[in-house]
Amino acid sequence: MTGCNAPPLRARLAAMNPSRFIQAASAAALLLAGSAANAEVQKFADPSCAAQQICVYYQLALTPPDGWAVDHDATRKSKVQMIVPKGTTFATAPALIYVQVFYHPNKQQTLADFARTSNARWLAENKGAKISPLADVARTNGKGGFLRFAFDNPAKPQQAHEVGAFGIDSDKDGNEFVLDVVLTGGARKTIEAADKDYVGFLKAH
Repeated sequence: MTGCNAPPLRARLAAMNPSRFIQAASAAALLLAGSAANAEVQKFADPSCAAQQICVYYQLALTPPDGWAVDHDATRKSKVQMIVPKGTTFATAPALIYVQVFYHPNKQQTLADFARTSNARWLAENKGAKISPLADVARTNGKGGFLRFAFDNPAKPQQAHEVGAFGIDSDKDGNEFVLDVVLTGGARKTIEAADKDYVGFLKAH
């Protein structure tokens, strides 16, 4: 079986534009294949891969916060789980939460090292942007907490303010994954209004 390679680094929104984000997120979500998972992290095959290749992507078994719902159409197209306020879609939501799951074969790489490398890549690609550490979020399921950061990118007004969090998860076979859970929107007040739901989501997962 041949996997589609992609570096285990966060792929943030190119813009609040479905077609542009879907293209970027799909490329980031096609990762090295792991063992079959039927637990918190689930594995799916991507039939759109090139001939004679089997590409896989991973998703988290999740429950949206109260008042939010999964946008199944955007999730299906992007291979990234999109959670939006009820009554909105990926295209119309003032703020959204998206979840990317990366296969993490090197268990010697700490979550802090993963976050440091990923954040450095993002800063290199977004001149004038800033990352500020936020308080970690403990999880009620007993797993290690999420490392959380604020991302400010004034050069891209539609994604000027984001909050991102990294956590470790695994499947029933012991394969390890990094969760990248991002709250994104155009205005700081929009992010602040959704932050309680976002943090609650992190605690529960």
